[in-house]
Amino acid sequence: MFDFIAKNQDTLKTDFISWVGDNSGHNVWDNTGPEITKDTLTITDMWKSKMKDLDIDVFPIQGNHDTWPVNVQDFSAPNINYAINHYKDAWTATNWLSADEATEFAKWGYYSKPFRFNPKGRVIAVNMQTCNNMNWWLLD
Repeated sequence: MFDFIAKNQDTLKTDFISWVGDNSGHNVWDNTGPEITKDTLTITDMWKSKMKDLDIDVFPIQGNHDTWPVNVQDFSAPNINYAINHYKDAWTATNWLSADEATEFAKWGYYSKPFRFNPKGRVIAVNMQTCNNMNWWLLD
């Protein structure tokens, strides 16, 4: 995919890519938090190396398989999700998130940012774990 986009950017004229996660293997009870985090960080590194010369904005967000256990995130306090805080660092280093956006993302796993090519518009990247009926932390 990366090679195709890079090779065909003149034809595709891609302004942005929404990356919606689900990067880890779906052997959900056999993996670990560091393992699923590593999968997303590996793909982040692939993006950086393959797409570094292209003028394409990337709007990443984690999928339901990108926190551990799968479908689960504790919202009892900000900044406590292991995976999200590691994605924050990597996505800030790529300039996909500004420092302020990364700070907001680290708290609860969501952010908002303006489109560079249309400042009147915004991307709102939503953490779908907040309404996942399989997220046991939401059951009270």
